[in-house]
Amino acid sequence: MAQKDDAKAPAKKGSGAIKILLIVTGAILLVGGAVGATLFLTGALHKSAAGEAPVASAGAAHGSPHAAPAAFKQAPVYQPLDPPFIINFEDQGILRYLQVGLSVMSRDKLVIDAVNNNMPQIRNNLILLFANQKLETLSSNEGKEQLRDQALEQIQAVLNKEIGQPGVEAVYFTAFVMQ
Repeated sequence: MAQKDDAKAPAKKGSGAIKILLIVTGAILLVGGAVGATLFLTGALHKSAAGEAPVASAGAAHGSPHAAPAAFKQAPVYQPLDPPFIINFEDQGILRYLQVGLSVMSRDKLVIDAVNNNMPQIRNNLILLFANQKLETLSSNEGKEQLRDQALEQIQAVLNKEIGQPGVEAVYFTAFVMQ
């Protein structure tokens, strides 16, 4: 009987080490699977590494209409030109007032910083632009669009002169009141 107990003792020690090894291996696989599933479900596995250009599919290389975009654009950054512009202008001998709120859009935070640094010059040029308008022009949507394009040109001209690039992609009206 003593021999049977001695034979079982070494077997228990060996099976205990195997159980611990299996438990540790199972835990590692479980954690690794959870991390992998998280990366897959969040889409992190589908993103290309930083600095790499996206790889075009084989269909895109053969002129397929479903070609992958060459590069991803950064998110737009909007900067309001506060306070709104309040301009008086004369139209057919009548003094008129125009209040215009503007925001600029760029995809580069450094350009937005340049807009803020050059705000006095930008505001001056826009005030002069707004003061030379006619009521009949501003009453139509085409006239408003033309004014918006001219405002964009004025802002881009200042940025070209100051930082060497236009930077601002668009100008948007946030308020437009005529009286």
